[in-house]
Amino acid sequence: RASGSGSSVPTAMATRENIVLPKVTRERISADPSTWAPKLTTACPVIDRWLRGGVPTRHVTELTGEAGAAKTQLALQLLLNAQLPREVGGLDGAAVYVHTEGRAPLARLRQMISKREIYSTHLPPDHDPLDHVYLVKTLEEDPESLWDALASVADVLTDPPGGPRRPVRLVVVDSVSAPFRETDVGTKEGVFERTGILSRVAALIGEYAHRADVAVVVTNHVSDAVSDDGPGGRAGGFDSRQRRLFGPSGDLRSSGRPVQPALGLFWANCVNTRVFLSRT
Repeated sequence: RASGSGSSVPTAMATRENIVLPKVTRERISADPSTWAPKLTTACPVIDRWLRGGVPTRHVTELTGEAGAAKTQLALQLLLNAQLPREVGGLDGAAVYVHTEGRAPLARLRQMISKREIYSTHLPPDHDPLDHVYLVKTLEEDPESLWDALASVADVLTDPPGGPRRPVRLVVVDSVSAPFRETDVGTKEGVFERTGILSRVAALIGEYAHRADVAVVVTNHVSDAVSDDGPGGRAGGFDSRQRRLFGPSGDLRSSGRPVQPALGLFWANCVNTRVFLSRT
């Protein structure tokens, strides 16, 4: 289900073949920075500098970290910033918010609008930012519901409720890993099934990013990283097989302990940029 500006988006289509996306003109990569894909400010100078100007369009950017690391806060900030004029780091467009767990934090969005002067300064007086954030809520917290919700986004991209003067320029998925929390990866069949759905999801959001010329941002959870010599981590055991399938944990640490982003190595290769957030 989706809502925004009092409009509802039709139920998701079942297959990628039926998804109709707007056509965009592809251009050769130029050495002139003014011709590069626009970027969306995060409103955090440190993150913007690390991203060389902000979150890029035509890319899939992941925000990963443990609970309380401000992943959703940053995602909500982007939903509002996308509506700002380009001269102040916005994209002059609307945003789609695909929410997959619990209640959507719309009250927090309202608080952010009221507390930040930049929106009243740079947006028209009759512009309500909430009217240009189109909510798409998964019906269940499972992978197929995520796929259905993402498939329905195509309708909003093709025919945005705000009209052609306010096209969708940002798609946020919060979170991409929550629907996979209960999937069975203890068997080979379970791993293959999850990887198949992840492949479909990755292909679809990548298609949105490139063909619809939008920035795609997803949030992801982390889990504790257990070494081979740790509890239950003997070489050749279950944990070792999991790491062979989903990749090494790396050297990420949060709250003083080693962690690894959820969904494994396969998913890590499906995003263009990963931003790791940790609590201090």
